[in-house]
Amino acid sequence: MSSGFLASPLLCRRCLPASQAWCSTLRANKRPRATLQQKCGCKQRRLQTCALTDSGASTKTLKETAALDQLIDLFLGAKSPQQLAKLVADNIMSLDQKFWLRLATRSDTASSQDDKQKIGSLANTVMNLANAVVKQTEGQLDQSASTLQNILVSAADERGEWHLPLTQEQSQSMQQALDRHIGTADEALLSTAFSWMRKAADDKQDGMIALIQKMLQLYAAKALQHPSEQSSAVDQVIAADENSWEPLIRQLIESEQTTEADFSQDLQKRMEATLLSQTSGSYTQRVQAEYLKEIEARFKEVHQTVLDQGAS
Repeated sequence: MSSGFLASPLLCRRCLPASQAWCSTLRANKRPRATLQQKCGCKQRRLQTCALTDSGASTKTLKETAALDQLIDLFLGAKSPQQLAKLVADNIMSLDQKFWLRLATRSDTASSQDDKQKIGSLANTVMNLANAVVKQTEGQLDQSASTLQNILVSAADERGEWHLPLTQEQSQSMQQALDRHIGTADEALLSTAFSWMRKAADDKQDGMIALIQKMLQLYAAKALQHPSEQSSAVDQVIAADENSWEPLIRQLIESEQTTEADFSQDLQKRMEATLLSQTSGSYTQRVQAEYLKEIEARFKEVHQTVLDQGAS
């Protein structure tokens, strides 16, 4: 699994000061002011280019504003406090400075005092819910760090050191540890894993990156397995250790248990199911999708090798 497959960390307290400021502004019924001065001393033909650039920027701004309005309307339309809490948690990464600025603008341009009060009340409620989500996330990250450490330590030797690639026994030990913590193998755990990989990359600790990648592979394989009476070729590769993929795929091809078309079709169905069943953009979705993509790439390599050898 590629170490380049990284994503942004979860929201932390450093993200909140700006939103708190906008919330305070709303409660004071004030609108934050911003001044943008632009001078253009270019010739007429260059002014046309500037106009085109401004037009493109305006289109982007309009789209961003429309998306923010849609999110605000979604919050306003919540039928219960529980529904609003879920909506805030699901959209926590969208509560940035632009969101609070747009909320302030909506309050300032409200058509009635009643609408202004609704938006002000919404701002206060969303802020409190966002704070609660951050506190919960911080607690989950602390727990996940401990869980991830226990999983990784399970593959170490008696001196607490790792030797890569892991032996089959060490891989099984890591899988067993992962199974014991499967109830806590959630977004927070995967987020912590990616955070550790980023830190290891900064420190040039390639061994730690490979170790965490191994854990992510085991997690993805476990999550993607669907026990059934008839195990397809894709099922067999998903369940197999990554180190044994190539000989297994070669065996499946040479014994005519699968074809390139059948394998690709089945794999595509798995990919679509993963994308539809998991939260869009989540670590869970991305780790599983990455695992399937790696299987696809490895199958194509082995299949091409078999074809080349058959032609020679």
